[in-house]
Amino acid sequence: MASYGLNLLATPYVVSQLGLQAFGIWAMTGAMAQYAALLDMGAARAALRFVALFHARGETEKDRAAVGICVTLALGLGTVLGLIAFFGADLAQTVLHTGDSALTRFLLLCSVCILTCGLVARVLAAASFGRGRQLPPNVGLALLGASQLVGGVIALAVEGTLRSFAVGTASGAVVGLCVVAIVIYRDEGRITIGRPRIDLAKEIVVFGVHSQVAGAADVVLYQSGKLIAGIVIGPAAAGAYELGIRLIQGVQAFGGAVSVAINTHLTRAYATAGMDGIREQFSRLTRRNAAVAIFLPFLLGATAVSAVPLWLGGGHTSAVIVASALAFGISVNVAAGVCAATLYAIGRPDLAGLEGVVYAVVSVVLAVPCAIFFGFNGLVAAYACWIPLGNLFGVWFLQSRVGISLKTFARAVAGPFGLALLATAVALPINLVAAPDSRADAIAPFLASSVVFCVVYIALGTKLDYLPRLPVQAFVMRIRGNAPSAEISMPASEIGLASNLVADAPRHEAGR
Repeated sequence: MASYGLNLLATPYVVSQLGLQAFGIWAMTGAMAQYAALLDMGAARAALRFVALFHARGETEKDRAAVGICVTLALGLGTVLGLIAFFGADLAQTVLHTGDSALTRFLLLCSVCILTCGLVARVLAAASFGRGRQLPPNVGLALLGASQLVGGVIALAVEGTLRSFAVGTASGAVVGLCVVAIVIYRDEGRITIGRPRIDLAKEIVVFGVHSQVAGAADVVLYQSGKLIAGIVIGPAAAGAYELGIRLIQGVQAFGGAVSVAINTHLTRAYATAGMDGIREQFSRLTRRNAAVAIFLPFLLGATAVSAVPLWLGGGHTSAVIVASALAFGISVNVAAGVCAATLYAIGRPDLAGLEGVVYAVVSVVLAVPCAIFFGFNGLVAAYACWIPLGNLFGVWFLQSRVGISLKTFARAVAGPFGLALLATAVALPINLVAAPDSRADAIAPFLASSVVFCVVYIALGTKLDYLPRLPVQAFVMRIRGNAPSAEISMPASEIGLASNLVADAPRHEAGR
């Protein structure tokens, strides 16, 4: 939230300094780097799964070796991409249209630096997630994003060129990686990493490759749209698409973050109780995950008409179209977090990979002709229709392979989605009636619709027990002595998790 929030605040300044054309070139450069990131063999996902598995079993040496393997994969990818960027700038120039091969090479190398720092940071953070640490590594990743942003903004203030912005952002990424390492070291008392082991490498790489194929769906979702817009329509269209998709990425990151903790939890449950340990809590976790994860996507969908003018000022109708059209579809994506976490927990990312390939291919097959024949709006419509339908197909396919029916998912998410639709129906008309076209005109409808949506969703969601109680609420109820048993009891599996964390924590952490 901190990282994306700062990014959204700074984007209007970045666009005003660079112009939409240069901003679109930078967006396309980043998209190419993100596609190249698929070659990291799923290092971060593999680190999360195998560290959680080995830590639950008390296999410390394998825990450390797994981190070493995943860091090596990330660094190896960075080296390969750096060479490709250096020698392949002329080819990339035909896509980016910068008019300068030297500038293209420089932008690509900066993107590779940013990408590599981010991959290594996510591997280290994923290892902490696997050991049950959530807050400190997430704080570190937020600071990484903030550091990149601050570096780019400072560079623009000194010299308002695309070249200076790129080098400033890359410098911030290097600083951010150091910050992530420091935060994790202060939390755990060490950076847990060991020498890679050949006997583990094959298993981890196979898992990582399968999971990365599944992760390709998200890359296609966020990156292919602006590449198609840039190639078919022009760099300015890629810039406009990027503005809208940044809001979508922000709300998706919030919803996806919930499933990271669930992934660790289900991996531990599978390690101790097998598939039965997952099935017995699948519906409850799916309902709770959906209620939390879809909150921001629906809020964005209900307020996008005023949120984008408030953010960027007037004249960005295309960004409003992207944010409005994709926000509701992305809610289906984040609501399926427990389904995806189950596949990773049981070590079957190959199933998720197969589904991801179909999802990605169909999305591009639909988007390209729609962009050619119907322009920008056709491109957005293709993604808006396919995102929810493709995700529902994916949930059916994946759950059917592990013995969980689609009805189980549908019943679990029906309540949260019904509540979100009700809150949207109450809040959306405020923005449609106001139809603001400037920052000043957008303030009142945005605040009013946001308050209405939040009051309806949070009040009813808490009353219906879709949303978790805030810590202060649970604390007050415990003091009064009327907390539900679920709030004050701890399952045996979680007692084991807590004892493992205390046993492995530094002395000051265990005391705390």
